[in-house]
Amino acid sequence: MSSETLKIEISWPASMAVPAGATVNAQLWVGNASAGYSMIGELDASADAVSSPTTLEIPYSPDDLQSSDGDTTWDHFHTSPYLAHDGKRLNISYSEKISIADAKANGWKITLR
Repeated sequence: MSSETLKIEISWPASMAVPAGATVNAQLWVGNASAGYSMIGELDASADAVSSPTTLEIPYSPDDLQSSDGDTTWDHFHTSPYLAHDGKRLNISYSEKISIADAKANGWKITLR
């Protein structure tokens, strides 16, 4: 089974206080333009939030883009990235989505609010 890696560049405003030891986190879902239906992986992907932007790398298999019944191929990635420190979220996480074709062609850049 082949594997690919989705890279998500996540940045945040300079005005956002990010303490030492904070992480940037996200779960990756696949679905259609309206909703995410299947999570890729079991836990949050995370990276140290040392500087903005930070890149998360999430491995996935092309099989992850198929529905559980195999009849549908999902065409969008969905995520809700957030910063965390000492078990607390530092920002409100907003749902973000991108077509899989756009993510592969142009990468995915998200700015936290």
